[in-house]
Amino acid sequence: MFMTLHEEALMPLAPLVYPLSLIHRVLQEPGSQPLRIIDLGAGTGIATRLLLQEAHKYGGIQSLLAVDPSPGMLSHLRTTLCDANDGWVARLTRQGIVPPKLRVEIKQGTFDCFDGGHDNDLVVIAQAWHWCPDFDRALSQIAQSLRPGGILALIWNLEDRDAATWVAQLRDLYEQFEDNTPQYRHMRWHAMYDAPSFARYFETLEPIHIRYTLPTDMSGVINRMLSKSYITVLDKDRQADLSAQAEALLTKPEMDRTMLDSAQQIWAYPYRTGMW
Repeated sequence: MFMTLHEEALMPLAPLVYPLSLIHRVLQEPGSQPLRIIDLGAGTGIATRLLLQEAHKYGGIQSLLAVDPSPGMLSHLRTTLCDANDGWVARLTRQGIVPPKLRVEIKQGTFDCFDGGHDNDLVVIAQAWHWCPDFDRALSQIAQSLRPGGILALIWNLEDRDAATWVAQLRDLYEQFEDNTPQYRHMRWHAMYDAPSFARYFETLEPIHIRYTLPTDMSGVINRMLSKSYITVLDKDRQADLSAQAEALLTKPEMDRTMLDSAQQIWAYPYRTGMW
């Protein structure tokens, strides 16, 4: 569930897109505009860009802070978001979608140690919260960064195995390499509900689940698989073998792929997105 602070209490990769209806719900929830937003565990900035792009539909955006522990990710964010000519912010500013004086910052930090101020409306953690090593410390830090009534939104995308046989079989193929690494689907992150800081600072709102599809092709499916953290650590030969197995699986006649363009071999990739 995504959480609201108690009123008294003074988080090259394959493309991964979140449903705009869910992003819109995130942006409407705080009820205070223009918004001051933190994207915690921003990674390559997929959610960051959508938040910047869509906030004008809900009263606008005053500031955005993108936080990540990785120097490589931070460098990528600075280039893609803040380049004076071709960065996402510059392009949105030219289009009149974000204000010229929008404050965008990119800082190094972790879930439980980041400099985000104390009056933010919204903290978004997309595709990352399951990596948190200490939920109590992190929730305390996040609570300090939010205004009373501010929102913490936890978002995950997951390939929807219930929607197509090929998705289920593909996941069975690559998930065998997880090697007990933290994963959203195991729901171990639910331990946060037992953290003292959760009871002290937060209350739960109803979770939202959205099913949707993205257009993909063979390279898109393979690249998405290879971007999994537990696959990136495999040696190149093992990755190549896994890619070959995936391609062989997907080209079986009995696989129930929903073709969007048979000539271009583009089909629908089912996803399920959850916000907590």
